[in-house]
Amino acid sequence: MTSTFLEAPTARPVAVHLHRDHDPAVADIPGIDLGPAEMTGPVTDTVAGWLDAGVRKVALPGVVDLTVAGPAESADAVRRLVLVRELTSYAIEVDWSLRLPGGDDELWRVYSHLRPPTRVETAGDGAEDSAAGDGARDPAAVASVWRSAFYFDKCTYRRGPGFVQVRDRRAGQLNLLTIDDPAYLAVLAQLLDGAEVTAVDLDIARDFGEEGLVTKVGDRLVWLPHRLRRWPLPSMVV
Repeated sequence: MTSTFLEAPTARPVAVHLHRDHDPAVADIPGIDLGPAEMTGPVTDTVAGWLDAGVRKVALPGVVDLTVAGPAESADAVRRLVLVRELTSYAIEVDWSLRLPGGDDELWRVYSHLRPPTRVETAGDGAEDSAAGDGARDPAAVASVWRSAFYFDKCTYRRGPGFVQVRDRRAGQLNLLTIDDPAYLAVLAQLLDGAEVTAVDLDIARDFGEEGLVTKVGDRLVWLPHRLRRWPLPSMVV
């Protein structure tokens, strides 16, 4: 699906490194490493193009920092988060790191439907401030917990005629939400690639936020569930 929300023309290019396979055992085989690239266009279209070109793993340098406050930094962080979401949607492996705001050791679970990052940290001055959970208190531990609990279809959405259905299992049980109000669908479309807080209906955005479907990064809001592009189980099981 191509989002109806247009990318800002001043969006920063995102540097990445592309690979044909996610298995480290074949990383040195000629043709597996496709080299560096930049994402300059719409995220979903770019990821779909990479998939068609045979990309099966993307390395995203640096940190997806959700603690930034400036408009340019917020837009860049949201764009990088959307990239991880879309790579997850297309079942492409992604090597990335995440920085979360401090104060909540369980905040990482909001993002636990995304491909597990290599490292998870919180804003702070040392490992003792790192995001954790399940008794863990360091970045490697929370990344390990995230990795062990990850599966596809953990928080996804699919479109029907005049509605969007969200299937959310991040809390350990299925929360099924159907969005069919045109005003809510319009805000959802705005938030797919991120939008400034002042550009959306905040009452609707708050409703989405209460369900954990939207997160705020600086002055921007962004939609979190990724699109379900294929059923992970046979249709009779679903």
